[in-house]
Order: sequence, then structure tokens, then C-alpha cells
Amino acid sequence: MKTIPLLATLLLSFMLPLHLAGCTTTSSSGKPDRAKAAEYNAKLGAGYLQRGRYDLAKEYLEKALKKDHNSSMAQHYYALLQEKLGRDDQANRYFRLALKQDGKNPELLNNFGTFLCKQGQHTEAVNAFLRAAGDPLYKTPEFAYTNAGICLEKQGRKDTAEAYFRKALTYNDKFPLALYNLAQLAHEQNENAKAQAFLYRYNEQAPSSPETLLLCYRIHQSLHENDKAENCANRLLARFPASPEANELN
Repeated sequence: MKTIPLLATLLLSFMLPLHLAGCTTTSSSGKPDRAKAAEYNAKLGAGYLQRGRYDLAKEYLEKALKKDHNSSMAQHYYALLQEKLGRDDQANRYFRLALKQDGKNPELLNNFGTFLCKQGQHTEAVNAFLRAAGDPLYKTPEFAYTNAGICLEKQGRKDTAEAYFRKALTYNDKFPLALYNLAQLAHEQNENAKAQAFLYRYNEQAPSSPETLLLCYRIHQSLHENDKAENCANRLLARFPASPEANELN
């Protein structure tokens, strides 16, 4: 059984602007405001990054860094781009440069923690997540607490992980990823009635996935509810026949 299924991967805080106004402002000296130009290009680059247009993301983010090489926003999104491109050394460099400029930014801390956890640097990652979650201005602390739980679970610290998943629910009691992880943990602890309740709450908030349908099958099988287990299995095989979960079930 996979400890951290694909569905429960770490979450980025990717906050993009709703509207981009003019490209630059002009100072009283008539010179373009390079910081504003860098911010504008960084936001454009972030938008392309979110849409998977890495070529255009690279173009605009590098343009932003040329305008202002100390722009924490440009450094942050450029780090995310480098991570997407598999250039982990560069990603690490630009994350740390961004943190030097804006070390209390909760979205930046959450995304840096996500990167660190994927690199196996769990202790530093959890510290970054908790610093993000502790910011009273952070709009989605449930992201950071859930990420902390996932990273702790990778270390085998399941009791502490569960505490953070539950902490996430105190901020958003409908947060699907925290609910799923609690269902998974309860099933692993053979508390299948509890696992079923968490999975039911998950299904009220998010669509089924191969991971949740396989977990559904296992929970009902453990409860000797064979008809319900078969229903979950049939839905998995019908909807996601090429998934690793369907192959595992077969």
C-alpha cells in the first residue's frame, strides 16, 4: 500500500492576480519604475507557468529578473519554473534568494516547503510549512498544515501527521486533502468505521479518483461489506482502467 498516494501530493500556494493593469509606472524623473515592470512581467510569467506554458513563463520571468534582479516575486516564480523543469539546484537557489527578500511570505514558505519535502529534507520542510501556517494573514493555512502532515507521514510520524491534518480542518472543515489523508490513516490503523466517515466527507467535497476508489474498496472489504466493496472496485475499473490503482486491484 502506498503511504502517500498521488492524490495526496503536496500542495502549492499559487496565488495569481485577477487583473493586470499597465505595464509600468513612471517616476518623477521620467525613468520607468523597474520594480513595477519586474512585478508586471513576473505576474505574466506566473500565469503562463500555471497554464504549463513553460517557454513563455521563462521568457517573462527572465525579463522580470533583468528589470529587477532582487524581485522576490520573480525569484519565487522562477524557482517554481526551475523545479518544473527538473533543475533542482537552480530551484533551490532561487527559492533561497526570494526568501532573503521576503522571508515571511506564507505562499513562498509553503512552496519552498513543498520543494524541500520532495527533496527529502523533511525537517526543514515542516518548519517552512509551520511558519507559513502561523502567519495570521495567510488565507489558506489548511494548505500548509496538510503539507506538514504529508511530510511528517513520509517520516513515519503518523500521530503528529494526524494532528496536523486535523488542524487543517479547524480552518476548513471541508478541505478534501486533509479528509482523504485522515481516511487513509484511519484505515491503516484498522479504524475502518472512522475511515469510512472521513471518506464520506471527502466525497461530499471532491470527485472520486483512482486513489479514493481503491481506498473505498479496502475500507468496505475490511468492514466485510462485500457488495459495497465490489461497487467501489467496479467504479474504479470502469472509470480509471489504465490507472496503477486499477492494475493493483486486478
